[in-house]
Amino acid sequence: MDFLDQIICGDCLGVMNQIPDGTVHLAVTSPPYNLGISYDNHDDSLVYENYLEWMKKVWIETKRVLVPGGRFALNIAPTSIKNFRPIHHDFSNQLREIGMTMRTEIIWYKQTMKRRTAWGSWKSPSNPHIVPSWEYVLVFCKDSWTLESESKDTDITNDEFMRFSDGFWYIPPESQRRGHPTPFPEELIYRLIKFYTYRGNTVLDMFGGTGTIAVVAQKTGRHFIHIDISQNYCEIAKQRLETARMLQEFPLSVGRTGRKSKVTKRVPSESKEATSLAGRTKVEITHQSQLLEKRGKYTTDKSEPKKSKPKKPKEPKHA
Repeated sequence: MDFLDQIICGDCLGVMNQIPDGTVHLAVTSPPYNLGISYDNHDDSLVYENYLEWMKKVWIETKRVLVPGGRFALNIAPTSIKNFRPIHHDFSNQLREIGMTMRTEIIWYKQTMKRRTAWGSWKSPSNPHIVPSWEYVLVFCKDSWTLESESKDTDITNDEFMRFSDGFWYIPPESQRRGHPTPFPEELIYRLIKFYTYRGNTVLDMFGGTGTIAVVAQKTGRHFIHIDISQNYCEIAKQRLETARMLQEFPLSVGRTGRKSKVTKRVPSESKEATSLAGRTKVEITHQSQLLEKRGKYTTDKSEPKKSKPKKPKEPKHA
């Protein structure tokens, strides 16, 4: 099965197991924090040691599917005050233990202090609390610091490169939750994709939620692989992708107040990759039970498909 530009509804480990080796250029995710958050279809209150063991298996699969020089951007934050756990340190230790190189850490400053209530001992050194108004984006790479590609596939501007290379990113949290408790703001994902990938690269989110990474990947001319166990979140992701595609094909030109907006059709780029991405078919949701083929290599160039002999269908394997 071709995983590119697919919304796949299933368990992250079960699906990632079937993604071919070395085919993802950038993985971006924010895993469940194990704080008892009310996700649609996930138990977010595991025993901490079991939680870490599960996440380490995900990191091992992430490393396997990355290309040499591929990057992994992990969004994580310290947990609650009462039961504080340095989860960002635990994850970075796990990733370095399996051979990933830590490149940097980005401070995502969200400025959420106005809503805080947990001051601790008010105006007293007795027991005051520091409440993080930031989260981390920990960035790792596989085998090499360099991700190879053609220079013509670079699309970051001078201004973007200068701003994004400063590791302090002030980005307000996402206000449109769309039924998800902790969605990414598109600006955060846009910066990571533009800074760490080329046009035509593949971006993976193994905890895809309502599809922010898939949507931004599509908008910026990248391929995506979206995985989430929630059918509800996958349906929302599908709707967002369809809306984003319509807006790309028929962008609205907003005029002055009181004037009728004009509709203009986008003129497609003549580059091979742009043509390939513009001609994507309608996104459908693939369920994990449909992933019957064994892991294998695939390419993004479908101009000359190879002919193969028909094979007998295989019975699905159950974990």
